[in-house]
Formats: sequence, C-alpha cells, structure tokens
Amino acid sequence: MRIALVGIDGTGKTTAARHLAQVPGVRVVHAIRAHDDPASPQATRSRHLAAASAIADQLGHAPLKVALLYLQLCQYAPAERQAFEQGCTTLIGDRHPLVDPLVYLPMFARVAEDTGTFGHVHEFWLRQSAEGSLTVRCWLRECAGDEDIEALGHRLLKLAALPADELFDELTGLFGVRLPDRIVYLTLPVEEALRRTRARSGHTELHETARRLGAVQAAYEKVLALFAGRVAVQRIDCFGLTPQALSRSILD
Repeated sequence: MRIALVGIDGTGKTTAARHLAQVPGVRVVHAIRAHDDPASPQATRSRHLAAASAIADQLGHAPLKVALLYLQLCQYAPAERQAFEQGCTTLIGDRHPLVDPLVYLPMFARVAEDTGTFGHVHEFWLRQSAEGSLTVRCWLRECAGDEDIEALGHRLLKLAALPADELFDELTGLFGVRLPDRIVYLTLPVEEALRRTRARSGHTELHETARRLGAVQAAYEKVLALFAGRVAVQRIDCFGLTPQALSRSILD
C-alpha cells in the first residue's frame, strides 16, 4: 500500500509522518527532505540539497528553486524501492513526485514571471560549502546529465505550460514512480499555515506568502480532481489537531 500525505506547507505532514513511522509495518519516505529521517541513507545529500534550495530562495531565483525541487524528488523512487525490498507493507510519502509538482511547477512559473529568471547562478554556487557544492553537482550530473542547473530549471518551468494530463505523463517518465494507492490531503487555513511556517523556519521560501499559498491550495483542489476515479482521496482538516491526533486520523 502506497499512501501520499499532501497539502500546503504548515499542515503538519512531516510531524505526522514521524509519528506514523513508529507504527509496525509502516515506512515513511520524505519526498523532498529525505534527511527528515536521520537514518535515511540519502540524509547527507538531502541536507546539502536543502541548503542549496534555501540559497535559491534567498536569491529569489525560481529556475534554481525548481531545479533543486527536481533533484530532491529524484531521491524518492530509490527510497521507495528499497522500502519494499526490505519488507515494508505500507509506505507513506511525505509529499509525492507525481502530485506535488503538478501543483508547484505552475506556481513557480508564475513566480518566475514576477521575479525574473536569469542571473545569480555564480553566486548560488559560491554561497554553498565546498562539500555541498560538490554533492549537488554530482547529483545534478547523475539526474540531469550535466551541471547546468539553471538550464535544468528553465526546462522544467517550460513543462508547466503543458495541460495537466500531459504534465503528469512527463513527471511519470522523469521520476519513474506510479501514483499512490491513496492520497491523504491535509487542509488548513492559509493564515494559520503561514503562522506555523514562520515559527518553525529560519528563512522564508519563495512561495510562502498569503497570495501564493492560497494559489497552491487552490491548485491542490484542481490536481486532486484530476485524479478522481484513479486514486482514493481522503481529506483531513488539520486545524486544532495535535500531531498525535492528526496521526490517529491518518491511521483511521
């Protein structure tokens, strides 16, 4: 059984996933931040990718941000395969490579129109540690075939113009995974989501504004409608729920 937890930032996906990882037979894969599981064999690389993504946020550079998102999501399929090879019966994804890019790629394409899409790449590499830069370059070469991270970002942003069903097909080919058996969609008012993200994080991501998060939430509704009849979707209102109560709701 493959289950994806999705929803805007701040809904409690990662915290709930940590609780669920303690349930016998359940394995959690953090699709973007693999290092949220410290035992992940990809944790070191994931930390460097997250640090690079934060630099892209600081630079306000949407193509770099999208390229880093792609590189982070490329870690999902190997982790999923390994989990089932090791006897996992239920895999829970904290986000999913075939759901979240359908939401975020069009949003970042709009951000690129607002902020511009060129420049800062040299500074992007300089701001990373030597180990981080080497790690990101090696993974970039493995996933994309070269080290031109800006060109990768532009190629991905162009995909956002595709109709949703065509974009889904492209993502399937890119990430080599299939749709989950179920999607658990966590909902939360945007204002509360922003309060939570600003309280927990040392920096603000490009999309973490009320307008953009509202657009992301609306996009989730459209994407989940696209999957109607193909995947069972369960909605959970997270407002007022403790992480323990949210975890119990997901298990139920």
